[in-house]
Formats: sequence, structure tokens, C-alpha cells
Amino acid sequence: MNPTDIYRQAIKRTFANLYGVAPDAVDVRWTSGETIVVQCAGKTFTHLVLSDPNDDAPEFFSISEDPVVVMLSEDERNQLERAI
Repeated sequence: MNPTDIYRQAIKRTFANLYGVAPDAVDVRWTSGETIVVQCAGKTFTHLVLSDPNDDAPEFFSISEDPVVVMLSEDERNQLERAI
């Protein structure tokens, strides 16, 4: 699994748990490599990838919701270490 897939998995897991939806209901897109956009439960969140694209706790912001921090699980961290 490549790093992008590992982060996508963690993002989907986090938002699905937070909003009580299936992970498949969470849409995650990288736009021009600099922004990650998440759509879940009718809400849109963004994360600007700055100088560290391998940030292991990205924070996602929405106009109408509190920020969401995505924490990698131990298994995801191990997968990421093996992928890099």
C-alpha cells in the first residue's frame, strides 16, 4: 500500500467513525497535490498540505464544523514506515 492509500484509509476511518457513516460514504480527494478535500455527511473539510506532506496528524477544517484531526493507527503507522 502506498502512503496516499494509507492516509486515505485513515481519513475515511476517522470521518466515518465521527459521523456514523460507512467509510465508503466518505469522499477523499487530493487537489493539485496541495489540498486534501473530504466530503462526509453533507459537510466539506479541507487540509492544506504545507511543507510536510507526511504529516501524521493532519487537521481538517470546515466553515461550519469543529476541526477534525486524523490520527494514524499503529497498524497504519507501520504500513507507512514500510511504504516509505
